[in-house]
Amino acid sequence: MNISRITNVWSKVYYNPNRPISRVVIESTIPFQPEVKEELLELTILAQGARANMFCETIEVYDGLIEWIRVSEHPQGVSFGIKTRYPSPWQITAEPGIPHRTIINFSRDYLFHLFASKVFVIDPGHGGDDTGGKGPVDLLEKNVTMSMATALQEMLKPLPCKTYLTRTGDYSLSQWARCNLALKKSAGIFISFHTFYSTDTSVEGTAVKYNPRAPSCERLARFTLEEVIRKIKRSSRGIEPDPQLCHLGTIPALTVEPVVISNWVEEGLLRNPTLYKKIAQGIINGLIRFWEEEKREK
Repeated sequence: MNISRITNVWSKVYYNPNRPISRVVIESTIPFQPEVKEELLELTILAQGARANMFCETIEVYDGLIEWIRVSEHPQGVSFGIKTRYPSPWQITAEPGIPHRTIINFSRDYLFHLFASKVFVIDPGHGGDDTGGKGPVDLLEKNVTMSMATALQEMLKPLPCKTYLTRTGDYSLSQWARCNLALKKSAGIFISFHTFYSTDTSVEGTAVKYNPRAPSCERLARFTLEEVIRKIKRSSRGIEPDPQLCHLGTIPALTVEPVVISNWVEEGLLRNPTLYKKIAQGIINGLIRFWEEEKREK
């Protein structure tokens, strides 16, 4: 008797035209009979009679919809618990081949509409002669903040919102000009990217500053800090008000410092393009939590 061996499980967000989905893919040597159990925020798929040829663990996803995938082996087979942030329609399909793929598609329509008509102004800190901090090797803050800003803009691009960068090249820009663009574009959210610098190279971690004039912005900063840390696994340096953001009036605004560029380890992390995508997803997750809570309080 042939036994289905589970070899891999992975997840990815797909932006089909106006129909974004989170896809969970279970790879196996041959097809298995799935048994499905659905609860409010967790879907469990049991691969009847299957065995795991992979490490059984909880896989953190945090893509805005799927929180995690928990893989467990039982006498009956292998189960996959998929925890979602909110109720979402789903469907299972199969893709024959080597490996065989069992695919669970979750609708992201709720998140898609949550971002509708939002206007983002994204600010890559420093620029031109203003290089910002320098890493122990050679990275300059002005360059990594541009990478952070463009990663966030790329992640927002498929969503029904507008994005503007305060600078699109390597040139100096005053704080007034950065804030003025946000006012001119009637921004709903302003996000400025920086890194922290210290003469003490042991200082590390993530911090988020906020506009003290914007209602509930401290809470937005706290959510954003928690979600960025969840994605990039750094320590917390906390939240605090940023007086420079007061020029924006009541526009919700954040200064995000994901890492300390003067730290040897964190400068090394900045050389990995994946880090920038994780930072962007963390910020988006923080915004989702903030908007969800606002909706519940209305």
